[in-house]
Amino acid sequence: MAERFGKGTVDRVGGIWVLHLAGTSFERGLQHGTLMRYRVRDTIDFYRSLPDSFLSRVSPKNTGSLKTLNRLKRAMVRQFAGSGDSDAVDELRGLAVGLGLQVEDLAEVLLLPDVLGCAGSLSRKRRRFSLPVLSGMGGTSAIGETSNGELVFGRNLNFWGAGYWDLNPSVIFHHPDHGKAFCSVTTAGLPTGGITSINEDGLALAVHQCGSLDADPRGTPLIDIAHTIARAAATVEEAIGIASQFKATGGCCVVLAGGSPSKAAVLEMSAARQVTRWLADKTLVATNSFLDGELSSRGLHPNCSSVIADKAITQRAAVLASTGRVTPSRMAGIVGDHYDALAGRDRSSGFSISSIMNLSSAVFSLPQKRFWVSESPAPASRGGFVGFDLDSELGRGRSNVGRLEGGRPPRINITRAQERYLDAYKRYIDTGDLNLVLNMLGECSSLDPQEPTFPLMEGVVRCMLGNLRGALSATDRALELEQVESKKAVTLTWKARILDLMDHREQSSKIYSELAENDAIPPAMIEASRRCLRKPFTEKRLEDVVIDFANGDTLE
Repeated sequence: MAERFGKGTVDRVGGIWVLHLAGTSFERGLQHGTLMRYRVRDTIDFYRSLPDSFLSRVSPKNTGSLKTLNRLKRAMVRQFAGSGDSDAVDELRGLAVGLGLQVEDLAEVLLLPDVLGCAGSLSRKRRRFSLPVLSGMGGTSAIGETSNGELVFGRNLNFWGAGYWDLNPSVIFHHPDHGKAFCSVTTAGLPTGGITSINEDGLALAVHQCGSLDADPRGTPLIDIAHTIARAAATVEEAIGIASQFKATGGCCVVLAGGSPSKAAVLEMSAARQVTRWLADKTLVATNSFLDGELSSRGLHPNCSSVIADKAITQRAAVLASTGRVTPSRMAGIVGDHYDALAGRDRSSGFSISSIMNLSSAVFSLPQKRFWVSESPAPASRGGFVGFDLDSELGRGRSNVGRLEGGRPPRINITRAQERYLDAYKRYIDTGDLNLVLNMLGECSSLDPQEPTFPLMEGVVRCMLGNLRGALSATDRALELEQVESKKAVTLTWKARILDLMDHREQSSKIYSELAENDAIPPAMIEASRRCLRKPFTEKRLEDVVIDFANGDTLE
């Protein structure tokens, strides 16, 4: 039985909350907040506290960086919440009333990707502000053509927050008094109208954040740009025209598909530049990296592994989507793909399309305006997909669309290891209890003894806990297992760092020298090796390390 408030309703279809909201932007926000008020507080609290939690882990004694981050966040929130002509802000205000929160508190959550993007850029430009580049909101989008020329669009949303975002997967149908009706695929409690959405004209949209030095906190937040497109654009060309009127806060890719006539493009943009990539050879793929040369040259990446992952996933998704036999069912398999093409095998934690940070997955069949949303917790793409018919739902009818199954399930040991690794990630984010995290990583290795990510992460954690001999043994085990040559550089760097901490400078310098001369590894890793050649890795630098479970690497 559906619950009601005013013109709004909420029902449950499988594991997904389905909301229908009607009226002005404020009224729709109020309906949303009132209907979901007692279900979403933990999710909102998690995202509000995330930046401070990261900075306290990285530099607990660096109060200057914490103050700088909070000033940046407050300035961006004030600017956004004070906007008087934004439908996204009006909806935010209504939602805040319904949830019983201050508008500014909720705006902190919606602007989190923008704040992290601007903070990363600021940190690279100002030495006194020390914060790593944090991986942004994104994942993988893949578009392919069916045998009769129709488009199928698959999208994985990856971000921080497994156990929170995926706790309440939601499909929200908006019936506005003015502007186009649209549907948002999101988590309950957040009005992310354009993060993943489709509007009444069949224009589907997904946003991927890309780190960029060209960031401006005075720009327009990603949520506002995407929301405007969903409300106003009927075609890909119109969407690009709308986006051209804005200067983004930082780097992002806006993936667009459908409309009438049905087309597909990726708009790559930063605060300084916008470039459009169109569907080519029946395929279009976007991840968290720019493909445009000029934008890429100004890009920021969390670490070496993220660079390797984006390149590998882009290539893998393009191959899978260009077969000429693309169907919605096959696209569900693509977004759930756990095969690491660099290693040549299925992975518990590798460079695969399906990631432990995958919080939401959707497949759109265009121009039929049918779509399917995963009801599984992270990694969402491995579960079943619930089907919806947009025209039927916007007409207040019931969808008559069957389910889709996700990607081919991996071996049971890989699934169990992945689940335990996800538990370790959650424990690290929530509590920072390194001893418990270490025990969980040991269980992961027992479940999947061929996965090199687990001993590498174990080595980093042991190093943080002061067990240097154990850390060295773990990294040696990771090196024996690692099949991806470019990833070996990450493990070798950590082995050299551990040797530095053990005062074995001659051995560590040899490793750094070899890495510094290796043109086959990413430039950032070469620079890191040269830096450690000049000055040994110290315990003080170890304090500034954050574990990146998603990429099997560190942030620093």
